[in-house]
Amino acid sequence: MLVGTIVAVTLLSGASFTRSFRSYVPVTLVSDRAGLVMESGGKVKLRGVQVGRVKAIDAGHDAVSLELEIDPDQIRHIPANAEARIAATTTFGAKFVDLIVPANPSTARLSAGDVVRSHNVTAEVNTVFENLVGVVRRVDPAKLNAVLSAVADGVRGRGEAMGRSVTDAGEVLAALNVRSAVMQRNWQALKGFSDTYGEASSDILEMLAAVSVTSRTMVSHAAALDALLLNLIGLARSGTALLEPNKDTLVRAVNGLEPTTNLVATYNPSLTCLLVGGKTLLDSGYYDITGGFNGKSIIVDAAVLLGDDPYRYPDNLPIVRAKGGPGGKPGCGSLPDVAENFPVRALVTNTGFGAGLDHRPNPGIGFPGWANYFPVTRPVPEPPSIRHPGGPAPGPAGMPGGEHP
Repeated sequence: MLVGTIVAVTLLSGASFTRSFRSYVPVTLVSDRAGLVMESGGKVKLRGVQVGRVKAIDAGHDAVSLELEIDPDQIRHIPANAEARIAATTTFGAKFVDLIVPANPSTARLSAGDVVRSHNVTAEVNTVFENLVGVVRRVDPAKLNAVLSAVADGVRGRGEAMGRSVTDAGEVLAALNVRSAVMQRNWQALKGFSDTYGEASSDILEMLAAVSVTSRTMVSHAAALDALLLNLIGLARSGTALLEPNKDTLVRAVNGLEPTTNLVATYNPSLTCLLVGGKTLLDSGYYDITGGFNGKSIIVDAAVLLGDDPYRYPDNLPIVRAKGGPGGKPGCGSLPDVAENFPVRALVTNTGFGAGLDHRPNPGIGFPGWANYFPVTRPVPEPPSIRHPGGPAPGPAGMPGGEHP
């Protein structure tokens, strides 16, 4: 009787320890593999808390099916779209099923007969060694020894330099860490840049296609292009040979031309009016008046007048102080329209020939009475012969430029 009681107590204790008297909710877990240390009775956890156990493992050809028994009190905490992974406490430890709550959990709860898919099985030591053995089998030991020897020779005695390099790298990383926000904004800006080029990709491809046509054309005319480049080289050399000896002269010529160009720029309005007005005048019938309409002849009216007095320096130095437009600037009047010659802008005149007469007040023979300029044409030039220079012809009193008796 005592023996039977002891046996019954033992069986009841074992059954109670194994939770044989408790009811569970059956759930199936499908995985690519279960791992080497996954056994029946393995734990099923949710957020680190055990919520069930592994009842049985059915290994198939393509996948492994694990029958899970979930505690009825805990299944209400597990959403229907829960995920799972087979993990291990340590590298060599036993596997367990870790249930994962997704980012958007379903309002429905896991129920009996549901199937949960396992995403992965943590790496195992034997798997790592198996992959490593596969790599080692493909490595030539002699070559590996040579590579390791070269690496050892390269780093031998360079510990201090390598330490400085590591320190410098740490400083660089620290500086980059400070600028991480700027780098993040740059990466975000790069998205807009890439989007812009993405939208323009079709145009870029069309341009590249056109460039390919151009390149084929250049290849087909390579000989002509080569000749052109050679001619350009020859032209450049000839130009260099021409300009280099005269570069100083060209610089002086340009510098000497500056006052003339400045003067032309100052009188640019007047010159423009003159040229445009002259063209307008000719197109308005002046060709017919002058006889130049046929492009071969011109009517000229010439006459012989009495001679003027010779130029005398410095008495006859010209006076150029005429001012025309607003502020003394050159004025054009009605030009280029010569028909509208009114009103004419006032011209402030201050011109002439110095102390000499601007206009002869009376007819007369110019002085000197004798002037011979032919001696300057002799093989050895001689000065001209001027006799009886005299003064200008007298004019009546009160006439402009005339002398009073």
